[in-house]
Amino acid sequence: MAQYEERDSRVVPGAVLWRAAGPAGLVLPDGCMDLLWIEGRLMVAGPDTVARLPGEVPGTGFAGIRLAPGTAPALLGVPARELRDRRVDLADLWPARRGRGVTGQVQGDELVTVKI
Repeated sequence: MAQYEERDSRVVPGAVLWRAAGPAGLVLPDGCMDLLWIEGRLMVAGPDTVARLPGEVPGTGFAGIRLAPGTAPALLGVPARELRDRRVDLADLWPARRGRGVTGQVQGDELVTVKI
């Protein structure tokens, strides 16, 4: 049985923290971009233009922060159109040192401590 929980972020205005485990349903396009925490690494889910089946990113459980439209490009320094319908490791977008720093911060942050 799938488990899913979400709540408003207390740190990032307008963002939603979420966590999912188990079999998931269809992922519908919402115009948002997400930072995904998957098995110790951060990935960026670009804005989707079509519904997607879960499982394109390997892993058994996911945590993420859904950023409101327009927020992620400013944060990441990458236009949304370049990430449209893509899943990209944060390390591929940022220099290794910066990516490691953010990953280290996320490990102790509210993102990975959302309880299902």
